[in-house]
Amino acid sequence: MLVFVFFTDSRDNTKINNGSFQLGDEVLISEKIGLLKDKRVAVITNRTGILSNGKYIFEALINKGVNVVKIFTPEHGFDTDDSYKNAGFDIPVISLYGKNKSFEETDIEDIDVLVFDIQELGARYYTYTSTLYMTMMDASKSGKKFILCDRPSTANLNYFDGFMLNEHFTSFVGMIPTPIMYGMTIGELGAYLRSYINNDGFDFEVIKMKNYTRKINYEDLNLPWVNPSPNIVSLESAKIYPALCFMEGTNISEGRGTDTPFQQFGAPFCNGEELTFVLNSFHLEGVSFKAVKFMPYKKISSYDPKFMEQECNGVSITITDFSKFRPVEVAIAVLYALRASAKEFKWIENNYIDKLAGTSKLRTMINESKSFKEIIDTYYDELEIYKTKREKFLLYN
Repeated sequence: MLVFVFFTDSRDNTKINNGSFQLGDEVLISEKIGLLKDKRVAVITNRTGILSNGKYIFEALINKGVNVVKIFTPEHGFDTDDSYKNAGFDIPVISLYGKNKSFEETDIEDIDVLVFDIQELGARYYTYTSTLYMTMMDASKSGKKFILCDRPSTANLNYFDGFMLNEHFTSFVGMIPTPIMYGMTIGELGAYLRSYINNDGFDFEVIKMKNYTRKINYEDLNLPWVNPSPNIVSLESAKIYPALCFMEGTNISEGRGTDTPFQQFGAPFCNGEELTFVLNSFHLEGVSFKAVKFMPYKKISSYDPKFMEQECNGVSITITDFSKFRPVEVAIAVLYALRASAKEFKWIENNYIDKLAGTSKLRTMINESKSFKEIIDTYYDELEIYKTKREKFLLYN
């Protein structure tokens, strides 16, 4: 357990976004702060849990007189990019990335309300969605109120795609019962997940954003960018990440260890020109491919990136029209191209790809050289069922 020691002014110096748009955490502070009056509060957050002015949510809450007694952090914690080292108040910081991936009942026995404020990327395998689901379930079991502050997604909210999670492949990188891309804000996702928790008495509340629509792109809000995890180093990385996360289940580099992770892929044994030719044959909209060479040269995570200090041949991905970009289809096309053109391509870590895909169907169909269309058609019916369920929980037009 870590302890955050920081100083805060006793005056209320929290400045809410002066524009018409407000984040969920800003609405909580400006309009719903009464929910936390005389309560012992724990905040589930990381470096992305900030207001439009860059202030951490827990600091803003304390400035409002809220009794914040604990902070819970997901995978990656507060370590990367965190320079919050002031003095004054002692608040225990407890990692949720331990053995159980959630808090113990004893961790929240002295808590009345849990407040969740974390940026996600719109993809099932980005583990903050698993943290949300698990903490919701554990809060429900313990009879604790759970407040979820909504945030804009870096993904296209009108796009959802991919295999539904098969319960036999449930893991920390695949826990929520959605397709790979779920097409919801974190608040909408929470409301959707609430419907899977069999407890009518669970006190759960989403704090909606103000003046937000599904047509607004993340960058149009001019929010301060904070890397949500060590290898998501830009908004562009965040947008392309869902298309290249599958590389983690292969012996192909996803660009970790370079300055543009999750924007390129390759290996020393790949042929970038050939891969680009195959990818272009799919005529995918909203995206372009270019043969590149790159060399992973730095260790960002706790382990060395693939092909450290080795020159890799591969492909860089550029989004040309975000409204038409379909990262799951790009992901499948990339796997298809690698299987077809790189003899050394293989699955790794006991078919870890199945956990990412939420099924073994993708891997087996790639192995059997099924067509691109056959693979996509495999999950079409499930996606239609999900579409109907999803619509019930949308909070924004």
